[in-house]
Amino acid sequence: MIDYGDGSGNQYIIEQDSIEFNPIKPKFSSSGIYDGGDHVKKNITQQQYSKIASIIKEAIVNEASHIKNRVKLSGVITMQEGKVVKSCILHPNSEELNEIEKLLKAIIKN
Repeated sequence: MIDYGDGSGNQYIIEQDSIEFNPIKPKFSSSGIYDGGDHVKKNITQQQYSKIASIIKEAIVNEASHIKNRVKLSGVITMQEGKVVKSCILHPNSEELNEIEKLLKAIIKN
């Protein structure tokens, strides 16, 4: 299972066969105005899951893109494989964050 919080506070929950997008609503956003959109839960292919998991694993391994504390526009990853849980916070301008968010948004929209 992968749990990803994007730079705007939206949450993506990715399982082997599904992705769920939990958007932030204005009353919970830092601006009080931002609306992340509509909730989406859909099936994904094994190929899509493998691509997401690969990018997430690369981001976890690349500690140069990590920051210590969550700040606005940063991303947060939690990945559980069996009993092993790994997590990190990605720098707002990191290549990994941009790649993850681009892929997840594309899967949710299609």
